Amino acid sequence: MNAVDNPRRIYRGNHRGEHRDPVARALAVLWGLGHIVTLAVLGIATDHQLSADHSVAAPPARALPDSGPTG
Repeated sequence: MNAVDNPRRIYRGNHRGEHRDPVARALAVLWGLGHIVTLAVLGIATDHQLSADHSVAAPPARALPDSGPTG
């Protein structure tokens, strides 16, 4: 039986031209690049937060206590 004999036949699989769809491929590339960029930005931010190289105020545990006037 073919499509002429049964017009309600359900087709499964790739449709004509689906394997050459440039828009879907471009969107897939952008989706992948977006994930890579997001992971890179999160990695850079985490590295910056965890590194001791950046100059910020010392945390309270390492700071010297305030000393009052002696006298």
